[in-house]
Amino acid sequence: MNKEYKNYTTNKDIENKEVADKNFVTKALVSILALLLAFALTLTSCGTGDTSTSAITTTFADQSLDNAVSKSEMFTERDLADDYDESAAETITLSGTSAETSASSGVSIDGSTITITAEGVYVVSGTLSDGQIIVDAEDSAKVQIVLKGAEITSKTSAAIYVKSADKVFITTAEGTDNTLANGGSFTADGDTNVDGAVYAKDDITFNGSGSLTITSPAGHGVVGNDDVKFGGGTYTITASGHGVKANDSARFAESDVTITSGSDKDGVHVSDSDDASATESDSFFYMADGTLTINSQDDGIHADAEVKIEGGTIVVNESYEGIEGLAINISGGSTTVTATDDGLNAAGGNSSSSDQTFGGDDWNGGGMMNEGGTDGSIVISGGKVHITASGDGVDSNGSVEISGGYTVVEGPTNGDTSVLDYNTTATVKAGTFIGTGGAGMAESFSSADQGLIAVSVGNQSAGSTVTLKDEAGNVIAETTPELDYAVVYISTEDMAQGSTYTLTAGSYSESITLSDNIYSNLAGGMGGMGAGLGGGGPRGGMNDQQGGMPEGGMQHGDGMKGGQAPGGAPDEMTGATQLDGGSAA
Repeated sequence: MNKEYKNYTTNKDIENKEVADKNFVTKALVSILALLLAFALTLTSCGTGDTSTSAITTTFADQSLDNAVSKSEMFTERDLADDYDESAAETITLSGTSAETSASSGVSIDGSTITITAEGVYVVSGTLSDGQIIVDAEDSAKVQIVLKGAEITSKTSAAIYVKSADKVFITTAEGTDNTLANGGSFTADGDTNVDGAVYAKDDITFNGSGSLTITSPAGHGVVGNDDVKFGGGTYTITASGHGVKANDSARFAESDVTITSGSDKDGVHVSDSDDASATESDSFFYMADGTLTINSQDDGIHADAEVKIEGGTIVVNESYEGIEGLAINISGGSTTVTATDDGLNAAGGNSSSSDQTFGGDDWNGGGMMNEGGTDGSIVISGGKVHITASGDGVDSNGSVEISGGYTVVEGPTNGDTSVLDYNTTATVKAGTFIGTGGAGMAESFSSADQGLIAVSVGNQSAGSTVTLKDEAGNVIAETTPELDYAVVYISTEDMAQGSTYTLTAGSYSESITLSDNIYSNLAGGMGGMGAGLGGGGPRGGMNDQQGGMPEGGMQHGDGMKGGQAPGGAPDEMTGATQLDGGSAA
């Protein structure tokens, strides 16, 4: 269920929404903006021209440039190419249980098994009812397999199996529909447990402009022991295991990918260890643009080290935990998450969330739950984020920072859940944050550079509109939660210390003057037990930094820290992991 963003009606937020929407422009527009920015900077340095560029325009241009730089580091030009050199290509024509090829060397055919042993471009068409394509080339070879109306099923293995190469490109030809499938069981290849409809021991890139359906009723959809990239085309992946399983990284750009994973499995799973207690990892998820739609029974997206979202549209329709990684960094795009537990969860380890086992940061040696670790981080600096969670909305075994973008969190009123759960610090520096949820374990942010209201509003029903107005009656923020709620959080760049606002939430109404940046009547939670199922940390209120119990509407600033655990990490902790751009094309 792809939720639409509701009518949040601050002028600045409307401008920010338009800015965020512009981030979905084509590469050509991004290039034009980059040139315009460079030209403007040149004029400024020369002391000529109009230097009154608006903050909105500057922010948009900067985000586009940042995205382009990161994307160029994550993808080569060939990764993103949607064509191939047909004049230099060999053909492989499939016919039921056999095949033919135009290649005089570099391809061998044994019944329904086709083995590619040399670098080159190979155009594959036709149907193979029970067989496979194997790539077994030199470890320096780059092999491009162009699917041009191809349908390959392997009843007991991978439809495409990469044993050896430097890199393999699976390219879908324009205007063609293609299928790769496993037939329902997998047989190991010696010591190699082949368990995906596409299985690659080396780097693999999916690109092109056609469509590809990948089906794996007995295993994962795509498995890559190194990097798995999607650089163009349309994909539908259905698996009983993980949809996409990668050791080093999973990267998405310029593609339309829909994933449905199996019981207790992730939509996208990136991990370089099978050890559930592993906390040292470089495995990451990256998205630049395009669309990614996920229906999963466990995490929508899991990466041991970092989840980095710079653009595009991500919709997690169904998940246990929506997005999980030791560090979660969202700087652009549109991210919509629906989860039966936590929406965003910054925690270590790679085990199944629904098995209720966690990484080493979450449990001590005796099997008892500890304070949940302090290495995790969640940073939202841009884009649109909408979270609907039955557990905690934003849950970090460490820090939370909102420094831009438009974030909306909806949580339930029942159980030990909260809109916000963190172990060390939670700060609002810029952007918009709107949250509604339960009051029992609610805690406020520990600091804010702009106005922030976090208050209990009594039990309000789903559909009861939340509105914040300034002294002139202008609407600063407005939302209509789809879940019952008892707590409201609002922070926008339009809110300032010293101003008075009227908050209305269903039957609740209060006039609030911000004598400090933060106004809160939340008492914090019980501490220690964290989120339980999602790995979160000790709740605010019962720790060394606890402020006094605020009474109905008492104002406070940094005096009520609410989430600072003893010995917590500093405010600037990021928890981020350096991403590896990978080898050249």
